[in-house]
Amino acid sequence: MKYFLVIVMTALLLIGCGGGQVDAEKLNHANALVNTGNFEEGIAELEGLYTSTPDDIALKQSLVSAHLKYGNYYMYNDTLAPREKYPQALKHYKAVLKIDASNADAKDKANQIIEIYQMMGRAVPEV
Repeated sequence: MKYFLVIVMTALLLIGCGGGQVDAEKLNHANALVNTGNFEEGIAELEGLYTSTPDDIALKQSLVSAHLKYGNYYMYNDTLAPREKYPQALKHYKAVLKIDASNADAKDKANQIIEIYQMMGRAVPEV
């Protein structure tokens, strides 16, 4: 009985921890969308995968990368007015920081946007 209980507890532990890897094909598809400029669709797919496998390291890296790319798309898009690009860029940099609070690139760029708003004497948008 003692061994049976140990086996059952081990199996339950493995099942509880076993949801840690994302489907590689789905991850590759979402990354391909992001890499071809379909940011919204790619990020939506990555976030959907993230809800079911939040501990997958490759998925976290992909989600961080996707938000950084989309943030940079807005930040450095000269065809957009500042009132359009800065709030959107800030939203994506903050999304990176929710996943990886130590991401220096996202911190620097978010702080740069905040400083721009402060220099203009405007409130930083809540995103």
